[in-house]
Amino acid sequence: MRRIGWAAALAAGLGAGGSSTRAADYKPQDLLGIKPTQTIGAEYETPATQAAIDACKVETATEQGRVVGYILRDGQGKLLRRFLITNGGKALNQWSYYQDGFEVYRESDLDGDRRLDECRWLNSGGSRVAVVKDNKIAGWKRISAEEATKVAVQALTVGDASLLETLVASPEELTAAGLPKEVVAKVAEAPAKRDEKIAALVAALKAGGEKTAWNRFDGAMPHAIPADPASGLAKDVVLYENAMIFTSAPTPPGGQPAKLSMLQVPELIQIGDAWKFVELPRAVDPEKPVVAAAVGIRASLYETTDGPAGGPHDEAMEAALKALADFDKANVQALEGDDKREKAAAHLKRVPLLKSVAAAAKDSEEKLNYEKQGVDSMVAAYQTGVWSKGRDTLDAVVKAGGPLGSYAAYRLIGADFVLRNEEPNGNFVANQKKWMGELEAFLKQFPKADEAPEARLQLGNSNEFNAEEDKAREDYKTLVADFPDTLAGKKAAGALRRLDLEGKPLAIKGAAADGSTIDAGSLQGKPYLVVFWASWGGQSVRRELPDVMKLAEKYRDKGFQVIGVCLDSNKAELEAFQKELALPWPQIFEPNGMEGRLAVEYGIISLPTMFLVDAQGKVVNRNLRSASEVERQLDRTLAAKPAAVAAGIK
Repeated sequence: MRRIGWAAALAAGLGAGGSSTRAADYKPQDLLGIKPTQTIGAEYETPATQAAIDACKVETATEQGRVVGYILRDGQGKLLRRFLITNGGKALNQWSYYQDGFEVYRESDLDGDRRLDECRWLNSGGSRVAVVKDNKIAGWKRISAEEATKVAVQALTVGDASLLETLVASPEELTAAGLPKEVVAKVAEAPAKRDEKIAALVAALKAGGEKTAWNRFDGAMPHAIPADPASGLAKDVVLYENAMIFTSAPTPPGGQPAKLSMLQVPELIQIGDAWKFVELPRAVDPEKPVVAAAVGIRASLYETTDGPAGGPHDEAMEAALKALADFDKANVQALEGDDKREKAAAHLKRVPLLKSVAAAAKDSEEKLNYEKQGVDSMVAAYQTGVWSKGRDTLDAVVKAGGPLGSYAAYRLIGADFVLRNEEPNGNFVANQKKWMGELEAFLKQFPKADEAPEARLQLGNSNEFNAEEDKAREDYKTLVADFPDTLAGKKAAGALRRLDLEGKPLAIKGAAADGSTIDAGSLQGKPYLVVFWASWGGQSVRRELPDVMKLAEKYRDKGFQVIGVCLDSNKAELEAFQKELALPWPQIFEPNGMEGRLAVEYGIISLPTMFLVDAQGKVVNRNLRSASEVERQLDRTLAAKPAAVAAGIK
């Protein structure tokens, strides 16, 4: 069973489904006594003192008069726990834990057998989703590369070999990923060889202190190896090669930052939505050069040691990167804190380190990227308002011209906008007008800069938000003419399409999360609403979608339908949100957010965005932002007679 003792009694009380079950029947200590089954990586808020616990309040969660769970809030009304029945059954099947009022960890019984099937991390907790069997993680539906390395360190720290095993790609998984069998035989690490490696890793971590923890993951860029019949590679393969994991013990109050420890990751491979190790990391001495892995997937595919898997060792670049990493670790509080003078000083000290990395870079694009990071640090220092020479220094970069000059000019516009907004009694409307004027001036000075498309799109979006649609159209048309192949140019073309939708037919078609096709054309003869949304769309999405659900029910007898276009990044987020709100309409799934196909095709700039279409299949309003606006427009649409009827045609 998922829960024992009094928690099982709580589940049984809820299972009765009676509205007589009261929150007063349970105390805050009761709900706080329910702990996650996963003790590794589940970090959530718990009141630290008895007074704070006593100030908490237990509420009942109800659905159509039936108690379906319990909610715990702290003395300020902030969510701490939420335990629910979400499947219509008679027992709790979802346990949620919160940090700063946001859900960060959830455990679920998905099939109603009263056993835990899944745990997932959300918001600041991360994005991973684990498969659970017998209360232990048995696999991953989704885990990022960063999270895979963090969980590996956590597993090593507590000696959980079975958890570590879930993070290593099996030969079967490597074969399913498209690798030829002979390559799998070379690179797959046999479980029998892992015991010695695990022991060495555990010893290396303990040498850094008993509380050594994951610090960060560093990988230059994931590499995509395209499918190639000549090498036997059946599918595209995405890898991190020779990345690093940094670990350290916590810095004692008032003490010096602890020494960093390093683990080398020969290869991480993406298998579906999960990143896994091809072989376990290896401990390295941060004072010595890192030796690249001699055998890897790329080398095995092409029978060569050229390239990232066995290429030349660049000591200058590694030394420069290490100096930057050490500085960032030692100054994280200053770089991210609220003390403006400390922040400015830390960012200015970071600039020469970035210049050293840029000087060591062999590739011109990589060199420019680190130079831009140097500008970012200068802008961060300038934006504190305490760097007296900041403006002159950045203006000199702008005056020098070139790609770095235009980048600095563009970043300065945003920094000045922030500084003006922080002024006492600042006028936001006047500030926004000045910001838009500065964008226009930037475009005159740097009309072909890399930043020009984004600057022009910002102008168009701002004009549209300010109800200056004619100006927005001109911005979008200019962007389409000058930068048609950029993402901003394509979004501008979509915005023009959206602005001209009214009175025209709408052709929205796409795939649902299960792969089936959803076509708005099938709703011909019925009024319908298209809703662009995402679970990350903020309070406006959470506020409006339940009201749209009420409209769908209210006008169902009049044929009204709703189609969702979900811009979530993966299916798990869509499914979780849809289950939470029980959204009843079909959802087209566009997993690339605001850069997804339909979001770009219609130039979507905010969520939710809603189009109302009449029974003749023509858009009657393409700019609805709230359910109340939808209802007013829908009433007018339903009251209007079709054009053919109004003309007396039968």
